[in-house]
Amino acid sequence: MFSRLFEKEKERIAHHLKEALLIEHVGSTAIPGLGGKGIIDIAIGVQQDKMQHICTALQQLGYEFRQAYSTQDRLYFIIYLPDPEEGERRYHIHLTYPESHDWKDLIHFRDYLRAHSEEALEYASLKEKAAAIANQNGDLYRKLKEPIFEKIRHKK
Repeated sequence: MFSRLFEKEKERIAHHLKEALLIEHVGSTAIPGLGGKGIIDIAIGVQQDKMQHICTALQQLGYEFRQAYSTQDRLYFIIYLPDPEEGERRYHIHLTYPESHDWKDLIHFRDYLRAHSEEALEYASLKEKAAAIANQNGDLYRKLKEPIFEKIRHKK
């Protein structure tokens, strides 16, 4: 189901953003069986000098730019779209360039968990515990998950 939702939004984005070099499904919903909050995370890779132009284009598509959650090399966006099962579903976009550490981390983490089901289960358990402890506090939730990102970041 999540992959279908991603593909549908990928088509919409690609139709409007011809400069997008890569559009990838990342995050928990990109890892079969992982579960999570059902958020569709999308990484878009563009040439670094096109990021501001794409930032504007994504906002024209209805995405809200979130400066507070962006980094020097990754711009972050959010949108809520109609969903046949949930009424509406949250989508995140991570706009960066393929040479950036942010891009490499997003893709590596996804690919590593797809290939290592035991660590995907460990991550799923950690996410569940972090969600219970954080009680809707996004900053705390991300902080509690950071150790597994660090652990996997250095694995091949």
